[in-house]
Amino acid sequence: MARKMPPVVGLLGGIASGKSLVAAQFRKLGCAVVDADKIAHELLRKPAIRRAIRKRFGDAVMDASGEVDRAALAARAFARREDLRALEAIVQPEICRRIEAAVAKARRPVRAGVLARGRAAAVILDAPLILEKGLDRLCDYLVYIRAPDEVRRQRAGRERGWAASEVARREASQISLKTKQKRADYIVDNRTSPEHTFEQVRTILSHMVK
Repeated sequence: MARKMPPVVGLLGGIASGKSLVAAQFRKLGCAVVDADKIAHELLRKPAIRRAIRKRFGDAVMDASGEVDRAALAARAFARREDLRALEAIVQPEICRRIEAAVAKARRPVRAGVLARGRAAAVILDAPLILEKGLDRLCDYLVYIRAPDEVRRQRAGRERGWAASEVARREASQISLKTKQKRADYIVDNRTSPEHTFEQVRTILSHMVK
């Protein structure tokens, strides 16, 4: 009898809510993780993408070695809605295709998988625009990571050097947190310790794969 395919779990949440932490905790429990940020990093190194970005945004978003300066590009793109849309038109279609391929690959059995049966317990999709780009169609479950606004602002400042205004500006281009939470099948409260978060993640995974 064919084995049941591992579920695909999309992570939702605001900026600095802790999606990367939760993804890492799912990985620790035997899940495969598809990291959209890593995919985007790799894509920005492709010559055709670099050329398209240089043509649209100019040399100011390139570093001395000719690579895309992600911080400079983000500052330019998030300054005006039309620039953000232009950047998304260049990169998002290919990012979405690569995410879909990575999810499909992660669901297949492998010779030496994370678990003894040769298959990950679940496939975790860690991507910032799951609902905005329709990637929820790939997911069996959606998990919302909840953290108070003040906690998220502090984390963003400490870990990324972003002011509260930068967090607000970026979130203004995304679907509201209220909608994300409403769409979720499970909620993780990430306002306190990683240990408390991990226990919630363990419990949620047990419900998904029982």
